[in-house]
Amino acid sequence: MEELDAAVVRAWALGARASLDLARPHIDAVNVFPVADGDTGTNVLLTVDGGVTALAALPVDASTAAAARAFAHGAMLAARGNSGVIVSQYLAGFAASLPEAPGPTQVAEALAAAAREARGAVADPQEGTVLTLADAVGTRAARAAADGASTTVLLTAAVADAHRALARISAEHPVLRRAHVLDAGACALLVVLDALVAAVRGEAPAAGAPDWLPSRPATLDGVPEPTGAFEVMLLVHEPEGAGGDLGAELRSRMHALGDSVAVVGADGWWHVHVHTDDPERAVAEAALGPREQAVVRLVDSPHAASASEEDPGRWGLVACTSSPALAAWYATAGAVTVVRCPEAPVSTAHLVRAVADTGARSVAVLPGGAVEGDVLAELLATERGPVVEVLDAADELRTVVATLAFAGAVSSSATHAAVLALGRVRAAAVDGDLVAGVDALLGAVGTPGDLSLTVLHRDDVEPGTADRLAELLGARTDGVEPVLVGPTGSGPRFVVGID
Repeated sequence: MEELDAAVVRAWALGARASLDLARPHIDAVNVFPVADGDTGTNVLLTVDGGVTALAALPVDASTAAAARAFAHGAMLAARGNSGVIVSQYLAGFAASLPEAPGPTQVAEALAAAAREARGAVADPQEGTVLTLADAVGTRAARAAADGASTTVLLTAAVADAHRALARISAEHPVLRRAHVLDAGACALLVVLDALVAAVRGEAPAAGAPDWLPSRPATLDGVPEPTGAFEVMLLVHEPEGAGGDLGAELRSRMHALGDSVAVVGADGWWHVHVHTDDPERAVAEAALGPREQAVVRLVDSPHAASASEEDPGRWGLVACTSSPALAAWYATAGAVTVVRCPEAPVSTAHLVRAVADTGARSVAVLPGGAVEGDVLAELLATERGPVVEVLDAADELRTVVATLAFAGAVSSSATHAAVLALGRVRAAAVDGDLVAGVDALLGAVGTPGDLSLTVLHRDDVEPGTADRLAELLGARTDGVEPVLVGPTGSGPRFVVGID
């Protein structure tokens, strides 16, 4: 009979990742709450994978508690989506309550603490979800410990009871009940807990997807539409000597901006998740400490791994920017957007995360002047993950032009279209009257019939500016509409791109 030690924690982490990899498409298919975006299995897999990576860097002789903390901390930093954030906080609560050489009572207490921490991570806890299931596991484990059960028997009984209760628990939630589906987050947590049971029993993880998972997608009839168009995730480092509950303040601020709010913390770091219509403000409101790893994407965009399976030729796009004001624009165009915060540079790990978030097998990266060259070199040298191509978009204007070309092309040729556009575009700054400046530029470069014009503006433009530009283009070219993007909030007053 096995007990919970560092070797079991390592086996648990590896087993959870392997099992989630097999279970992922089944969990994605039943994901209807809090948003029906089909990515819960993928998000929890990526979250746990971050925990496995952190655990692998730990010395082999590390203690049980240290191994559990490393697993949880890595998962928290890598957390994706609402469900991934919740599972990472579950792992953090479990690890924080786990002493060295834990016995059955301590394991039961750790499971109860995990449930409390997971619930506390969410601004609007909902019953009938993963939170209710986590409570049930903790309650059953406490009963087993009081009855004198060993750790192995305790975990086996608690998780088996959770399986039996899963359908009943899911039916408590009105959205899940209408969709006739199990809660995807609860399914993902059960896969993680099944791996813990297997590890403590000394068993290998199952070779196939669990047979208890649903085999067909959920119906979306009656499932509410998401109320926030963009998903924003970022890390906030707690300042030295910070007073008050930073997590509670972050949750309050994000709750005022949108829904699907989850904020988790460990070891001085806070991971923030929100669905909102105002990503610029979400990034700004999170500035309670140094920020980094800020990623914005359109909630409805293809991003889960299943998107690659449905369209293997699809290219993903990562756009990097130093302008939070443009994050929504890039995301609306289909890019996973990395926002460089003033407090920290964009790292290779940040880019690797964003590349994975596209859900594509091949990904184009637009540096946008927000990423250092050595970081891009490290990204290209990364062996694991999708094929990456870094395009020659070294400033904001060229990143905008490449994004427009990418979004306007057929998926499989999108990167080629962006490369061609970058090769053709000529850029110039205009400090005075925009229309007069564009007129002068057109006179200098010539005006072929298929010319296009992109204008990046720092401040709000005067009413009628777009119409005046369109009139100018109509007189000089075939009348292609100009594209105005901004305000950027920084840089030259105008930057004009002629293609």
